[in-house]
Amino acid sequence: MTKFSKQFLSSLLIGLLLAPAAFAKEDSHELLAKTFQQSDIWTQGPVKLVAQVQLPKQGGGEVTVEYTVSWAGPEKWRTEWSANGLQQVTVFNNGKLSYLTNQTAPLLWALLFESALATSSLGNPAGPFTVAPLDWDKAKLDTSKKKIGSVDARCMEFGELKDTLCIDPATSHLMSADEVFLSYEYSDYVASGSASYPQSLKVSFNKQLIVGGKLTVTRGDKFADSLFTAPEKSTTIDLPSCADVDKNFTAPHLNKPITPKMPDEAKKKGEYGVVWVLANVGQDGSVQKATMIAGNPDLNAAATNAVNQYKFTPYMRCGKPAEFQRVVVVPFAPPAQPANQGVTLGH
Repeated sequence: MTKFSKQFLSSLLIGLLLAPAAFAKEDSHELLAKTFQQSDIWTQGPVKLVAQVQLPKQGGGEVTVEYTVSWAGPEKWRTEWSANGLQQVTVFNNGKLSYLTNQTAPLLWALLFESALATSSLGNPAGPFTVAPLDWDKAKLDTSKKKIGSVDARCMEFGELKDTLCIDPATSHLMSADEVFLSYEYSDYVASGSASYPQSLKVSFNKQLIVGGKLTVTRGDKFADSLFTAPEKSTTIDLPSCADVDKNFTAPHLNKPITPKMPDEAKKKGEYGVVWVLANVGQDGSVQKATMIAGNPDLNAAATNAVNQYKFTPYMRCGKPAEFQRVVVVPFAPPAQPANQGVTLGH
């Protein structure tokens, strides 16, 4: 064999060895793009979504709450939670996001359900969500396989805090999304126009069900303009808007997580666990306000102080920076266990 032939054969073998990795990376991004496209019910005309949401009760049984989305387009939509004693409305219209609730604190289960619903379309910014989209488009993807029911799902892990999306490669349907402590499950897909959506959605924490819902989507509804009027006494912020926002955005990512300091008094008492914090992130990516929404009150100050120091890259919409929200799980682990940094959820 000549020297040239040996060099050619060596180059060919190296190319064949490297090719699967290159194709795997390309195929993974392509599969995520297909998932984004097929789940995109938010750019195909007016949509009404109604969810019957079940909350497990202590001691057994369930409480049902209704969640309604009236989506006239990416620049005009309304969401509403309703039940006995509960009213919570969000309206987006003409670049203004207005929010009204009769609750004294944010509802964790409602935030998690909305986050799970947003994740089902990879956080499409054209949808009726206040969370930011997932930063998957240019992320390095670590791929694996997982058996979910009878499906050999393809899973993609990305991001500093390791979001994992598992997809049915035959249909491009998102089957699950895991974020360290949380797991979202999606099933019973049905067609809606050229897209599809899961009729069943579940959110679990450490494998324990927190909230689940049954979804129904209809098209062609004619919404009255009055439906998109900001409620009286609502809180209103600016949110950049444009008709093609689904193609005109840059997702934020966490640049600077902070490890919380365990309070001495709580350490003496052996008080460990997690604290759920809602972070309101400003246009520059810094946290403007951190609010505890669940967890041990004795760990509240330490958790919110840590989250207040988080730093994100800006979330860009329609060429302008935008405010957004993140739910953060702040763990306080016993000394024998590794102390994780705060974990941002939902996007």
